[in-house]
Amino acid sequence: MTEPDIDQKESPDSVAAEIGAQGVEALPARVDRYGRAKQRAIDVAEYMRASPVGQELRIAHQIASCGEWLAFRHYFTADVVRLHAASFCRRHLLCPLCAIRRGSKTLEAYLGRWEALRASRPSLRAYLVTLTVANGPDLAERFRHLYASQRELWMRKHRGRGSVLDLVAGAVWSYEVKRGSGSGLWHPHLHMIALAESMTIEGKDNPGPLSAEWKAITGDSHMVDVRPIDQAEPVSGFLEVFKYAVKVSDMEPADALEAFRCLQGKRLIESAGAFRGVHVPEALTDEPLDSLPFVELFFRWMGKGYGLAGQSERRAAEPAPRRSEFVHLMTR
Repeated sequence: MTEPDIDQKESPDSVAAEIGAQGVEALPARVDRYGRAKQRAIDVAEYMRASPVGQELRIAHQIASCGEWLAFRHYFTADVVRLHAASFCRRHLLCPLCAIRRGSKTLEAYLGRWEALRASRPSLRAYLVTLTVANGPDLAERFRHLYASQRELWMRKHRGRGSVLDLVAGAVWSYEVKRGSGSGLWHPHLHMIALAESMTIEGKDNPGPLSAEWKAITGDSHMVDVRPIDQAEPVSGFLEVFKYAVKVSDMEPADALEAFRCLQGKRLIESAGAFRGVHVPEALTDEPLDSLPFVELFFRWMGKGYGLAGQSERRAAEPAPRRSEFVHLMTR
């Protein structure tokens, strides 16, 4: 059996860009990014409408309607732009727009915890760990196998009988699925940020203790990858974990729908130890800067992209417009 390749080269630029420059000069690129995501959501919705199952016709309508309007606030005295309101469907496994926003929110929350941890425990280092199982045609079966295997790995730590994870003070990981390149078979795997004072570096050509332990658990895969994350620039390593939602929504519509049917309702991100209890905001919008004046910028979906539908300037002391006012402007 040929082991699947571990692909860690892809950079989820859509999520990375969300935590980058947020001034007004970056707004056109941001709106364009959301427009491309909106169009992909429409493509998925159209595919779902062709052969709906159960409640999927309703879900398709929600996805197609997502992001019909966006309301930004430009806090011009600080040159900061925040997404203040939008019409979100919150179906992040199928909707790329919601996936981008969810991924960025999760990334920010866990990066914040990591910064606090390394300030209080400077001996800790962050490592990117990838665990995989052999490819297979049945996504549900392969996902169950991966999920059960990772649980057994953590149970070995809790039993105190000796495990590579005994060195790990905290971890956060996400499950990711895709088609294996060339084979067309489903390739489930997980990416993990593991915090430890030291871990053995492992890969395809240099298997180590985690590889041996993982093979004993899975019975079908010794493919693991352990590499240190750049302590000065940890974003790229953390992105590997939090790109999971974008990956599914970026698939071809048929694969995205199959993955959605298999994964909906399942926890695709989990944590342990020092990473437990991290709060990820439910809102997909940005936090406002209430003390600063701003210009409100309203964008509406025009069929092939977003267009500016209106703008207004407000002082910080003025009451913010209600959501119904946004809806009224977007539907005029």
